[in-house]
Amino acid sequence: MKSLSHQHTVAVYQTLSPSQLAALQGAAWRRIVPGQGGEYFCQLKLQQRYAEMIARQWAVPACGAGYVVRLILPQQVLAHYDLTTVAYDEHLEYQVPTCELAELSRHLVGQVELVSVFREWESFSVPMHSPPLTALMG
Repeated sequence: MKSLSHQHTVAVYQTLSPSQLAALQGAAWRRIVPGQGGEYFCQLKLQQRYAEMIARQWAVPACGAGYVVRLILPQQVLAHYDLTTVAYDEHLEYQVPTCELAELSRHLVGQVELVSVFREWESFSVPMHSPPLTALMG
């Protein structure tokens, strides 16, 4: 793909496990991190609340913590992927083949931002246009 103008961007959200968050930190917050179970697709959600629900209900019980990150991508790039839902409009997500994540990461606008942290004993979340939670990760 060639470089695109970033006039029209879309914020999408991804739920991460602790090891996925560590991989993202190791990539200087400039990569879309694939899942750990050999999944064929990465689901990038349109709604922060839906990503947070997945983090609370799946990642915390399975891994002890769940994180939600915000990624900004050009709308033209995301248009190449299927937009699906498992139930309601609030559950819309882009289905991105994991083999294409490295290429998609090249189109990130800015750094990936940590916006929600869920642990068994506490949680933090910030709305759109607020400073990221990176400082709270310790």
